[in-house]
Amino acid sequence: MSLFALQVVLVAGAVQGLFLAVLLFTRPQNRLANRMLGFLMLLLSLQSVLVAFDTREFFLAFPHLSKVSWLLPSLFGPLVYLFTAKLTSQQPAWHRRDFLHFIPFVLCLLYLLPYFAQPAAAKLAYLSDFEKASEDDFGTLNQLLNFLHLGYTGAALLLIRKHEQRIKENFSSLHKIRLRWLRQFVWLVFGIILFGVAVFYARLWQVPWMTDIYHYHYLGVIVCIYWIGYKALSQPAIFSKVQPITQEAAEPVPLYDVRPDIQEESPVDEKEGTVAVKYQKSGLRDEAADTYLQQLLGYMQEQKPYLQNELTIQELAAAVAIPKHHLSRILNERLGKNFYDFVNDYRVEEAKRLLLDPAFSHYSTLGIALEAGFNSKPTFNAVFKKQTGLTPTAFVSQAKIPV
Repeated sequence: MSLFALQVVLVAGAVQGLFLAVLLFTRPQNRLANRMLGFLMLLLSLQSVLVAFDTREFFLAFPHLSKVSWLLPSLFGPLVYLFTAKLTSQQPAWHRRDFLHFIPFVLCLLYLLPYFAQPAAAKLAYLSDFEKASEDDFGTLNQLLNFLHLGYTGAALLLIRKHEQRIKENFSSLHKIRLRWLRQFVWLVFGIILFGVAVFYARLWQVPWMTDIYHYHYLGVIVCIYWIGYKALSQPAIFSKVQPITQEAAEPVPLYDVRPDIQEESPVDEKEGTVAVKYQKSGLRDEAADTYLQQLLGYMQEQKPYLQNELTIQELAAAVAIPKHHLSRILNERLGKNFYDFVNDYRVEEAKRLLLDPAFSHYSTLGIALEAGFNSKPTFNAVFKKQTGLTPTAFVSQAKIPV
């Protein structure tokens, strides 16, 4: 690819990024997270232009833009992390501690401030030896920024993992578009950064053939911008507001008269708007836990709530009149399962029954999945194989083999 072609692609990506930034800034849903992502797209667009015109002639014509490309990346990692944190937060809001993530930017600015404060003549004198100025691009500051990017994106992946665990404790279905999209987004960013770091050091150490692709590694960022733009336009639901997963349901309506003697539930934290769900050893005695467990298993067997595709732990807790935090504790400690696995175990057993029932022989795999409580064929196939070691089709074939 020629330099001109590279510049065209990078500038086109910058325009796409600006368009996406405007789109995100004007979205009323999930405003805080969207604005962070929009600000990130804006910075990536500016960086794309600087990378596209990273030539001696450009910076001699615009000396005050030199080294700006050193400063902007100090915001990339923190913004990816904060975007992930706010998107997965149960109560997204801006906190004072969030300002701490901008310390790298402040430190970089202080480091570069003496250069930025110089007059144009001094910068032109520095840029006149463009080869020496280019070597400075691989100095300590940019090396530290590389690891800052990796650290922040790695931390974002840990946030997503914790979020997945919280969802499995509260939902029986994991089809939420946002989680899947967010995981893909952060992994894509992490991969681009990792490749960029490899190319960076290849150029620094003059590694053969990899040195030649240094100027093209930013194309990965352009791919990321276009991909995010596609997702934003084709799947707008990914930017909608999330229902807090710890929001308690209304006061449970007892379906059973069995009410073991327990201590009162943890009080509502008015500041955070959620109910504490930490297990308290004194909060649920063994006798009460045993009673609750039998109450739960009996209800699952008789009422089959798992047939509801979108069953949540709040709904089940209300139905069996068990406080949500006690129900979660029983599942984890007595059954060794989270809510997601607990419900889907019943769904798999129901699916096995339906697959072998002649009355349902005309049903498709998706039809069986929906009847058993699953909401999609891929989820059904994955969970069924995990539980049985067989696909639904293989299970039916094996069951028909005479023993």
